[in-house]
Amino acid sequence: MTYAGLEPVLIFTLLNVVMVLGLYVTAMSGQLSMATAAIAGVGGYASAVLTVKFGWAFLPAILMASLLSALVGVALALVTLKMRDFILKLTTLAFGEALAVLAFNWDYIGGANSFTGIGLKTTIWTCVIATSVALYVAWRFDGSRLGFAARAVRDDPIAAGAMGVSIAEVRGITFAVGGAVVGMGGAVQGHYMLVISPHELGFFISLNFIIFLLFGGLQTLWGPLFGAILLTALPEMLRFTSEYRLILYGLIITLVVLLRPNGMLTRVPTGREWRLFGYVLTPARPIAPPSAGVKPLPVAATGRPVGQAAAQ
Repeated sequence: MTYAGLEPVLIFTLLNVVMVLGLYVTAMSGQLSMATAAIAGVGGYASAVLTVKFGWAFLPAILMASLLSALVGVALALVTLKMRDFILKLTTLAFGEALAVLAFNWDYIGGANSFTGIGLKTTIWTCVIATSVALYVAWRFDGSRLGFAARAVRDDPIAAGAMGVSIAEVRGITFAVGGAVVGMGGAVQGHYMLVISPHELGFFISLNFIIFLLFGGLQTLWGPLFGAILLTALPEMLRFTSEYRLILYGLIITLVVLLRPNGMLTRVPTGREWRLFGYVLTPARPIAPPSAGVKPLPVAATGRPVGQAAAQ
């Protein structure tokens, strides 16, 4: 395959990485959104309208599209704040479909005929920069205080609230940051496709990003990154199998879901040794010895300290 044939695969791989990193940040607080494609469409439509109808430069249009997508994400977080599980997912799905219906019936942005006339401004290097920005934002958020608070809300919202974590604030921030990243990806993609259709805002486009996320692993930053790269490139890698490649593609995803229900990559608890193919990537954290002058309590045969054993 020549570079001319490989370049579109690389561009779409990088764009999918941007989208799934935004979805990862959104899902970090325990709310898996099914409106990722709709929020990306908001960013795409916003940047296209600004560059085509108002003559804005590409970079300011991307920034404004990210801001608008973040506001849409906050609105979605407020709507779903008290919802969980099936009702939450159904509401985000309906929210995305409502935006798609709005795009179908709004003639100013092309309606059912799509928005056309967009200038080609996205190159492979634009996608590299957008991916780098998305990866940096997700990495910084993942290791920040808000990132730890978001994972606490995801694992046990009642315990997180009892420890003083504001669930509404955390979920609002995760939806805003994730929406901004997804909106940036939608703006960059719109100036590569040159046409934005309301069909691209539907659930089945969002489902692709959800598959990337769950395939790679929801618990760690590198999981969605791995899932998006592998599953975008895999159909091209299986092209030698001709008409059977999509069957093999589906079979591989099914096997991973059955054998690795938490995804290909999972989070290693802090302090434990992390190995990859027999090589130690992160050594185990050594156990600190007791402080000088402090003697450990004697332990009775029951396994409790002597004082507790006598009290029982």
